[in-house]
Amino acid sequence: MHLPDRTGRWLFQMLGGIAYRTMAGVRATVTANQARVLGVEPTSALAASAAREAFDLYARYWHDTFHLRALSPAEVNERTEMEGAEHIDRALEAGRGCIAVLPHMGNWDVAGHWMAVNGYRLAAVAEELKPRRLFELFLRHREELGMKIVPLSEGDNVGQRLAALLADNWVVALVADRNLSGRGVEVEMFGAVRRLPAGPALLSISTGAPLLVCAVYTTEHGWRIRIGEALEFERTGDTRADVTEFTRRMAAEFERGIAARPPDWHLFQPGWEA
Repeated sequence: MHLPDRTGRWLFQMLGGIAYRTMAGVRATVTANQARVLGVEPTSALAASAAREAFDLYARYWHDTFHLRALSPAEVNERTEMEGAEHIDRALEAGRGCIAVLPHMGNWDVAGHWMAVNGYRLAAVAEELKPRRLFELFLRHREELGMKIVPLSEGDNVGQRLAALLADNWVVALVADRNLSGRGVEVEMFGAVRRLPAGPALLSISTGAPLLVCAVYTTEHGWRIRIGEALEFERTGDTRADVTEFTRRMAAEFERGIAARPPDWHLFQPGWEA
């Protein structure tokens, strides 16, 4: 937080390069994920180049996430390009809140902070990290950025708390491109099957809150946030079938967002089972 921005970015870029060179297993995983998105073999030069850039952008994410608190609201707004905020405004006018879902792209902490700086009430869910001290560090950090955090460790109470926030017309942000439960919904992304969590679709269906797919991209001097229109489809009344269709439509939007800049997708775990 206390490093000059230019110095911090240079330092973290160096660390990203070191990680790329020394973490062979992670490098192979990222290269395979990038190859899948790009439609090339993992051995291709294009996949290797995309993976190298992915390490740089992920390092940039970590720098920006913590340096963000050193920026004034005016600097945050000056460095952030926002597209589609009117979709959130339109959703909130109905009074049922809205659910903003996004993949691990660009810098989602910046997106949450921009919302808070500009007067939106935003809540997010966070998985509990170990050791507990590390989780509490991230919890305090994101609260300082203006976000309300609901820990996943609350189990069944998570859905109830999110539903209550939506009823109070909050924006609930869910990073939803990784399935942490072992269940989830099978979807096709980039020509292969993977699983996404069913929670966002189920929450939208059960509360009536619209679901909007968002993406965040890293720019040279800041970030670009793109908020899509609320997803619509014809409901059948069969909750399981509707959740599945909703999640597949969400996956298709994730696919478009990721394809726009593959190296900005911070997927450093195996993205597909095969």
